[in-house]
Amino acid sequence: MTFFRRIGFALTVALIFLSAAQISARAQDQWISVKSENFRIVGNASEANLSETARRLEHFRAVFTRFFNELNFVSPIPTIVVVFKDEKTFENFRPLNEDGSRRDYVAGYFLPGKDVNYIVLAANGEQSFATIYHEYVHFLIDNTLGRTNIPPWFNEGFAEYGEQFTVGENRRAQFGATNRAHLALLQKSGLMAFDKFFAMDYYTLNRQPKENVVGFYAQAWALTHFLMQRDDERKTQNVYKFGKLLLGGKSHKEAFAEVFQTDYAQMEAELKKYLERKSLPTFAVGAEQTFSVEPTKTQTILLTEADGKTIQGDVLFHQRRTAEARNYLRAALALDPELSSANRISGLLEMQEKNFADAEKFLEKAVRADAENYLAHYSYAYALSRNGMTDFGFVVGYNAAYAEKIRAHLRKSIRLNPQFAESYQLYAFINAVRNENIDEGLAMINKALQIAPGNQTYQLRVAELLMRQENFAETRRIAQKIIATASDDQLKLYAQGVLNQANAWEAQLEDLKNDRKREQNPAVTDVILSEEEIARLNEIALLQSLNESLRRPKIGEKRVLGYLTKVDCADDAVFYSVKVGGTSLKLKSDSVGDVALINFAPDHGKSQIGCETVKSELYAVVTFRPNEENRGEIAGETISIEFVPAKFKLIEPEAIKK
Repeated sequence: MTFFRRIGFALTVALIFLSAAQISARAQDQWISVKSENFRIVGNASEANLSETARRLEHFRAVFTRFFNELNFVSPIPTIVVVFKDEKTFENFRPLNEDGSRRDYVAGYFLPGKDVNYIVLAANGEQSFATIYHEYVHFLIDNTLGRTNIPPWFNEGFAEYGEQFTVGENRRAQFGATNRAHLALLQKSGLMAFDKFFAMDYYTLNRQPKENVVGFYAQAWALTHFLMQRDDERKTQNVYKFGKLLLGGKSHKEAFAEVFQTDYAQMEAELKKYLERKSLPTFAVGAEQTFSVEPTKTQTILLTEADGKTIQGDVLFHQRRTAEARNYLRAALALDPELSSANRISGLLEMQEKNFADAEKFLEKAVRADAENYLAHYSYAYALSRNGMTDFGFVVGYNAAYAEKIRAHLRKSIRLNPQFAESYQLYAFINAVRNENIDEGLAMINKALQIAPGNQTYQLRVAELLMRQENFAETRRIAQKIIATASDDQLKLYAQGVLNQANAWEAQLEDLKNDRKREQNPAVTDVILSEEEIARLNEIALLQSLNESLRRPKIGEKRVLGYLTKVDCADDAVFYSVKVGGTSLKLKSDSVGDVALINFAPDHGKSQIGCETVKSELYAVVTFRPNEENRGEIAGETISIEFVPAKFKLIEPEAIKK
């Protein structure tokens, strides 16, 4: 489970600000960089600790990729491992809970990003490596196959299986040591029904109570462990075959039956019997010399104090802890104003805060300071592309000169690093928005997909480009598949927007064609849309996509569009104050957990939702079951609260279809 999975509604983020004194106290730490074949290890731990971390991660990667040698594990995004010298220095960089407190139980974590991935841990912690192994398996599987095609039980099962990785003194690597907590839970509570277990998608899994999630992970681990032992020498071949059948379009149930020659009922019975054991067998893999990272294969350099502060600031920035990140970046630039990396990250931070003028200044400086840095050029192009974009990723358009400025930096980024997929993706996006050079855009995004074939954002970019070519059928197929499988609310919403946009475009193109045929020239069969027409269609499609994504009221329920102004909690109930026009509704629920909170307006992401925590009015669609007796001040029972952008308008379902 990635610790920084994007969720539909980000609850409070109470920042823990690091003081100047705290930052200064760390200034004396010597930061070191150790470069291995596949990782860059940095930190204020000793060189010996950093080298050991590199060795273990390379060892794990080598064994895992040898074990699954038919998969492509080349990463399009660099991975940096940050190792703090002890728990005390790691403390302020732990991930945060939703209430702003630190996750003290976290020994290490994987932090993905568009430009760089971070693995962050403290030195000398065995549990750190189990966590990192788990998250790195996710990264490898997702990068190769993507969550569109791979069910959660498979992805999570192999991550849980992979984290139980050990290397003995005889240099024999082993997977599949018994996870005794999982085994004890399953022996006590039993298995989830297999039909329900296999049908679980990430969208549903992410919204389960903690105990259900723990049970699902335990069962995913157990099934994977059983399958890896059950088929003896065919174990890896069957894994490949199962993945290929899914990629080829077979359903999970069909692929499972074909590969493992059994149905769910028989497999469930076999697994129950397998779990009656006190311990489970392991799978040994030979650890040849080539699996180890020798000293000659690493490079060690001392980093400057400014470099160290920049890395720490970037880790915090990737956690969206903006104020703390800014403190570190300012300290880095005070030491070295021309440091390209510090200017680049500062620019991205200001862009994220929508301070586009400041962002452009920082990024221009980053490019000047290091013109041969592909990330500097990409980041500059990315920030330029975000200017004027909505929080849902939609933009009305770019003028020709502005678009060419973005493309110029992307071409430089591609020349400097042809394996960085995001540059191709952004180039394709610019062409899609401009509705020009569509074939070039498709060539670019296909290069990105060659590097990261499982990336759902890239697949949606293909859909958008095909829509420009009026290939609406294929656009719908891609969007519908991602809507059904995306674990990320915002990606699901974007896919829904693409689908609705395709439907709206197709219908309105037909109307335009028919109108112009009648009024102007019956021979005209194709219509070239102006930028103004495209912008209008975009706005209509976005509004429709938001409306279609809302929860539909059931019989006996009512919904209103208004402002959530207050949440009050009593011992036995929670009360919600909602302002609708000139009136105020008071609604209730038994607990906060009984109400579905869904966010379609990321600007609310820093707002607190909980007892007595609403600091400002939040625009929302509120669904409730009216008080049938119509007595007292309570208007009804709250069912859901869906937060929407300030310009949102509620359209009833029958109006959307017209």
